[in-house]
Amino acid sequence: MNDPLYHQLRESNWRRKLTPSEEAELRVWLAAHSDMESDWESEAGLSEALARLPDAPVPSNFTARVLQIVERESAGSRRLESKRNWTVHWILPKLALAGIVLGLGVFSYEHHEVAQRTDLARKVAVFSGVAAASSPEMLQDFETIRSLGQTPPADEELLALLK
Repeated sequence: MNDPLYHQLRESNWRRKLTPSEEAELRVWLAAHSDMESDWESEAGLSEALARLPDAPVPSNFTARVLQIVERESAGSRRLESKRNWTVHWILPKLALAGIVLGLGVFSYEHHEVAQRTDLARKVAVFSGVAAASSPEMLQDFETIRSLGQTPPADEELLALLK
C-alpha cells in the first residue's frame, strides 16, 4: 500500500512508541483499511521484539576501525583518480597524435591522387592537340619509323665464325 499516512506511522513505530494522537489516527486508518490490520500487527510485533533486544556492545577500538575503513576507501578513490589521470595524461595525447598523423596521411594521399589526375588530364590534352593537328598520312609510315630505332637480332653464325 502506498498511503503516506500509513508509511509515516509505521516508520514512527520503528523509532519510538506512538503518541496517543498517532494511535488514534492509526485506529481510524485501520478501520478504513481492515485488510492491512494483520500487516500492522506483524510490523508492531516485530518492532517490539527488536526494542527488547539488548544493545550490541561496541568495541573499544570502534572509532579507529571506522577511520581505517574511511582511509582505505579514500585511498581507493585516489587510486581510481590516478588511473584516470594516467589515461588522460598518457593515452589521450597518443591518440591525438595518431589522429593527426592519420589525417595528414589521408590529406597527402588525396593530394597525390589529384596531382596524378591533373597530370593525366594535361597529357591527354597534349595528345589530343597533336592527334588533331597531324594528318593520317603521317601515321601510314608508323611501322617503318618505329622499326628504325630497333637493332636487328645478332647473327649467331657470324659470331660463331669470329670465335
